[in-house]
Amino acid sequence: MENTSDEKICSIICKSKCCRSTPAALTKEDFNRIEANTKKKEWFRTINEKNNIRVVGKKENLVDCYFLSEEGLCRIYKYRPLDCKLFPLFVKIKSEGEKEYRLRWYVWYCPLTEQKGIEELLKKAETIVHDYLLVKPEIIFDYQKAMDESGGYKKKHFLKEELLTIKSND
Repeated sequence: MENTSDEKICSIICKSKCCRSTPAALTKEDFNRIEANTKKKEWFRTINEKNNIRVVGKKENLVDCYFLSEEGLCRIYKYRPLDCKLFPLFVKIKSEGEKEYRLRWYVWYCPLTEQKGIEELLKKAETIVHDYLLVKPEIIFDYQKAMDESGGYKKKHFLKEELLTIKSND
């Protein structure tokens, strides 16, 4: 299965187990992007009214992600939430100063980590986080808040900690 896409590994080998259990945490940007690209209005649920924290809702069967197809594929893959883009990695972040951040990486071991390897997945996730920190760091902090509220960090394994300095000319 070498060079198989992440989506195929998830749907064929794993049977999309994470999409059948844990609801994806949503940043405000995720919510707005998905809302603009879907006609349905019952695709999410709010878990904290005060802070407007939302997660992707479940189908009528109360198990599957609202956007999971019968074939186990994501119907919104090209504009999926940041939580899903980073999966099976998760990041906790703390600002250490101007453009300096302490990142704690966590992992959920699954067929994707076995097929792709942690290093490849981590490199991809680090690039995503770096790009947000360079342009819109508030989105990563919004992600963290949504993950905290939804319980998204539970049962994840610590992978590594790093100090990241973002330079404008990166």
